[in-house]
Amino acid sequence: MVVERQFEDLDAFGILADAENHAENHADTRAWNLADPLTVPAQDTATLGQHDDPAQLASSVSVTGDGNQAAGRDVINRTQHIESLYLLLGSGEPEETARVRQRGGRGLQDPEALRRLAQQYVAPPGLLGDEPGTALRTLDERNVLFLTAEERSAGQFAAGLRLGYELREKYPDLAVREELLDPDFRLSEHELLGKRGQAALVLDLREAGDKEVGGLRRGLVEFARVLDERRSFLILLVPRNQVREFDEILPGRVHHLGRPPSVEVFARYLDGADAHALVQETGCAEQFERLWPPRVKEVADAITERIREGESPAEALRTVLDRQRHGSAPALRKEIRKRQESGDAEWLALLVASAVLEHAEPQHVVAAADQLLAANGVAAANEVPLLRPSPYARLHDFSYDHFDPASRTFRPRGFATEVVRHLWREHPELRGSLLDWLASLPWEIRGLGQAELERIADRSADLAVEAGPRVAVGLAQRWATTQAGKASKGQQTSTRLPDRRRRSIAVRLLTATATDSTLGRDIRQALWEWSRRSDADLQLLTAEVCAGIGRFFPRVALTRLKHLAGAQDEHVRASVRAALGQLEDQLGVSAFFGYLTEWFDNASPPRLRFVAEVTAELLPGRAHHIDADTATAFWGRALDVMPPEDLRTAVEGWLRAAAVAPPGKQEDIVESLVRAAGGSSLRIAQVQYASRIDRPPLDLRSLDPEPLAEVVHQLWTRLDEVDPVWGREDDR
Repeated sequence: MVVERQFEDLDAFGILADAENHAENHADTRAWNLADPLTVPAQDTATLGQHDDPAQLASSVSVTGDGNQAAGRDVINRTQHIESLYLLLGSGEPEETARVRQRGGRGLQDPEALRRLAQQYVAPPGLLGDEPGTALRTLDERNVLFLTAEERSAGQFAAGLRLGYELREKYPDLAVREELLDPDFRLSEHELLGKRGQAALVLDLREAGDKEVGGLRRGLVEFARVLDERRSFLILLVPRNQVREFDEILPGRVHHLGRPPSVEVFARYLDGADAHALVQETGCAEQFERLWPPRVKEVADAITERIREGESPAEALRTVLDRQRHGSAPALRKEIRKRQESGDAEWLALLVASAVLEHAEPQHVVAAADQLLAANGVAAANEVPLLRPSPYARLHDFSYDHFDPASRTFRPRGFATEVVRHLWREHPELRGSLLDWLASLPWEIRGLGQAELERIADRSADLAVEAGPRVAVGLAQRWATTQAGKASKGQQTSTRLPDRRRRSIAVRLLTATATDSTLGRDIRQALWEWSRRSDADLQLLTAEVCAGIGRFFPRVALTRLKHLAGAQDEHVRASVRAALGQLEDQLGVSAFFGYLTEWFDNASPPRLRFVAEVTAELLPGRAHHIDADTATAFWGRALDVMPPEDLRTAVEGWLRAAAVAPPGKQEDIVESLVRAAGGSSLRIAQVQYASRIDRPPLDLRSLDPEPLAEVVHQLWTRLDEVDPVWGREDDR
């Protein structure tokens, strides 16, 4: 299953590959073959995307969003977030829940993936090379580049990552990372570069509002100076109509992306035939040269699939190019109209149900079709059970050239997505009942398996590409409530398996759309608002989505988790803890505590208490890995704002960590508290009070008291040495 859409946000990163169909990368790759390096073998995946031109939707078999593929696979790490989270929140079988879809090619870039992608990239003229005027040289010399192109989906994002790869070859310590615009986004050295890091940042402004872009432009001059000092870089993907305003602020940094030889791009992606010979044989060279790389990749992927199914390369090429021009919608429209005129509601319901639940068990497809019929006022036939056709028989009688009843799949891949989107586009009177039906499926059909739950989420993401972000947000809200169709009114959440299964669909849907170039801004805005409101169901949903996107976009996730830290509901707080534990594992403890330091800003008492508890939980065994400057900054802020008892809880974790630290690390851990106290008598007194082991809450039962006592003695000795009061007494 795949959806088409050009996300250039994922400019090419085929990232929502379909479960059975593995990685169906999308077409805005320009020339990046994203399926191979960026994705890991997964049992299931799904694609999401959208074309710039709706008329071209039908021809693609992948999910593009402005030229990329919105990614999807399960977020896989050694903590297995979703499984461990569900087990934490309540007993149940995580295998009966939908898995989060892992993003690939988004956010922080893996160096090896960049290297492999670079090998597949067909560079347009003027992008690479050390000659004056190339994009690479301009960026290397001036630290900021404004990348634009004739079309919105010309592969700008892939080009930006290709530049990032070249910079990393020259500066090995450089991190290549995509950033997303948020309501509180700012060009901040601390937030974007950290204490010591170097980065090449890619920021897409093609879907940004005037207010967001205006604020960013005002900070560009100062941030360019910071980038030069830190030997870091910023690549802004700018729409053509805004290039002049950016050039006026920082002149000489605009690069207009060219188009590489389309046949060369075609050759990079086509399997099963000689691309150059095929183009020459069919006389399609001129037609190819009018296509930008995302479209070329789309064509190559579709032809490759047809060749594998036994079609001749020449016939496959002609068919796919014809669909590129005209789409498949006319034939689908004609078939649907014929069935409507004959009153064949059963056929139409099975068409839609099979498209949404592609690959599902026959009884589930048929049950969904019956619900759709009922929603449209068609009563089920009152047949004697012995005479009633079986679900398999009904699907077998559902005759359609594009559908295989044995496997419950459509051909070509992506056709099922087109069915759902076509229905939304051309039958607006059905939109309300279609959404109600989708929302009801997890409630009404018992026994849905993991893959079937995921299929519902993925098809809903595909539909949101056509229908807009409100569809994704609305369905997620309805799935995440603890009562069918009714909100919990902020009083409670449910960890019962049926409720967790439905919520898992909402998590998968929002995780897949939260970083989409077109849908993502609205999805992230909804998550941002939910993190601040009292509805516990939506707060829990937000926490689980943030766990899914945090690995690749930690700033975005942690901003929302920060506001959830003060939630009243215990399940929400447990979910935030689980998400933070996962992010600490993925980001590394030093980077994680750098982000956590920002949680002290305007912190409420509940959030401060939460930070203290999380610090105590996560530090043992890890504190010695924290960079000294990061640790000092964290404790400096803690001393500024934490109430005494919360500070005692946090310091307890730090002292425990020091007591079990490897040889030679204990002094460094202690010294960070000393440096944070500085020469302030008030701060020194705070640290001394928080580190007293003769009063609760410091619990010595699980730790040998002697090493801990030694650590406290060492700390107090150092505090006495830096205390200005003792210094004055010595002078006397």
